[in-house]
Amino acid sequence: KPIAGFEKRKSELLKTIQIENETFTVDLYDNGEVDGDSVSVFYNGKLILSHKKLSEKPISLTLDASTGKNVNELTMYAENLGEIPPNTALMVVRDGEKRYEVRISSDYKNSGTIHFVHDKKTQ
Repeated sequence: KPIAGFEKRKSELLKTIQIENETFTVDLYDNGEVDGDSVSVFYNGKLILSHKKLSEKPISLTLDASTGKNVNELTMYAENLGEIPPNTALMVVRDGEKRYEVRISSDYKNSGTIHFVHDKKTQ
């Protein structure tokens, strides 16, 4: 069921990233021009960031991949579309030595979603 205050939107899977470490970091920036984009972020359906404005300074999250789930899901929910729609973010994922960049766009119909697959066999 939708979390209070969040209307149900379609999740659009943008990328699947293989994670080797139990924890990894995600930095969120406004992609391109800083235009007032504001987002909420869900990880496995839990609200972990609420109404945060994106800028050229990173919003840093440390996430746990060892949840016991095969797929951990991070969803970026657009709170507004900024001055230049859609709501766009650059996400930089760091998994040990590995680094991934993903551009996420969200609007009032779709929420950009990234799947993180943690391979327990690499432990």
